[in-house]
Amino acid sequence: MKFVFLAFLHLPCLCAIILAAGCRRKQPDQPVPKPVEAPVVAPAVIAPPPGQPPPPIVSTRESHDTSYALEMTQTLNDFLGDYIKQHKRIPRDIAEMVNLKIITSVPVLPGGKKWVINQQTGKISAQ
Repeated sequence: MKFVFLAFLHLPCLCAIILAAGCRRKQPDQPVPKPVEAPVVAPAVIAPPPGQPPPPIVSTRESHDTSYALEMTQTLNDFLGDYIKQHKRIPRDIAEMVNLKIITSVPVLPGGKKWVINQQTGKISAQ
């Protein structure tokens, strides 16, 4: 019981010490530099030569499909190259690469096209 009583006496003393330490006189703040305003510059616009109309901006589904097919063709040809190095032969079709877990699935091509492996060149193309 005596120990508990002494602990309660130390608690107020400890609080007083912490408060006294935190209540020191503050040093004067140094002046904060004022922000400098940057000049506002309009974005650069590239204009066509005088007398020529601006080129049309074309963003169609066909352009996206074409870029997707090109990107997938490059990726699949990279995997095909790894397959040929590892197995020393060209696979019969892309499904063989899926079965051997070289790729996880056959990417779907827009427009009903299919992936074809050219057995002479060892390249994949969309047809």
